[in-house]
Amino acid sequence: MKSPGGGRSSRRLKRLKKLLIFAFAACALLLYLNSKGIINLPELPFNSVFRKGTEIVVPEGSAQVHYIDVGQGDCSLIISDDGSAMLIDCGEREYSGRVLGYLDSLGVRRLDYVLVSHPHSDHMGGMADIISSDIDIGTFIMPRVPDEYIPTSTVYEKMLEALEDKGCAVRALKTEDFSLGSGKIELIAPEYSGDNMNNYSAITRFTFGKNSFLFSGDAEQKIEKQILSAGYDVGADVYKAGHHGSSTSSCFDWVAAIDPDYCIIECGAGNSYGHPHEETIELLSLYTDKILRTDINGNIVFITDGESLSYETEK
Repeated sequence: MKSPGGGRSSRRLKRLKKLLIFAFAACALLLYLNSKGIINLPELPFNSVFRKGTEIVVPEGSAQVHYIDVGQGDCSLIISDDGSAMLIDCGEREYSGRVLGYLDSLGVRRLDYVLVSHPHSDHMGGMADIISSDIDIGTFIMPRVPDEYIPTSTVYEKMLEALEDKGCAVRALKTEDFSLGSGKIELIAPEYSGDNMNNYSAITRFTFGKNSFLFSGDAEQKIEKQILSAGYDVGADVYKAGHHGSSTSSCFDWVAAIDPDYCIIECGAGNSYGHPHEETIELLSLYTDKILRTDINGNIVFITDGESLSYETEK
């Protein structure tokens, strides 16, 4: 004899099983579409130690430098000891959701500075989405390109439209330095006029206490040698290898002048350019065996107290 309500319990259990199966299938589909780049699911940083609620937690007297995995592109975030932040590049537009999710999960509501190293889509393709978001932007910096060489790409035009719509303070890249919290940002503007956008790349150095980080966009060897000849100090503990580890950048004298303890390569897994090139890896290996790559290590975060460095990787 069946107990009262036994049939209803059985039906509810079957419905619950169906719902669970549907939920698992939906999650699997979303993860598959995200892995193929068809959609972008926001990614939380792996280093939850830096979060407390929705606020950024910077260990007192410390700064962070994040190298965000955006596939075959560049995206770096500097957070200084007072919470002030600077974003350097953002990758292709397909990664804008990932970058915004990353910023949101760290509690970044304001970018005091945004720098586009140079106008190639793998560095600024998603910038229109970031500008149009709810994030407050202080100063937006990008290289000045002569009229005859100004890009006509859709992402570049959309970026300019977004800047105008938001009323951002925009200034042309120039050689200067300014404070970011207790740290210092040094910008070097290459002397170049031509159709090779790589060679407009900003050279950026962030110094915090005794530790320095160097970013050189996609600047090629011609510009590296120009910067060295001009006598600029490019020494750094951490060097984000130019042009995703391409052999067109990171000449011997440039790497020798930097003399890095760590090298970061931002590139996409199995990219069609063959980045990083083997000869670049061999050269960097003369200075350090600590070569970290976003295609292998995912997101990479360095922490400095001005005296010492530590880092974490996603993978």
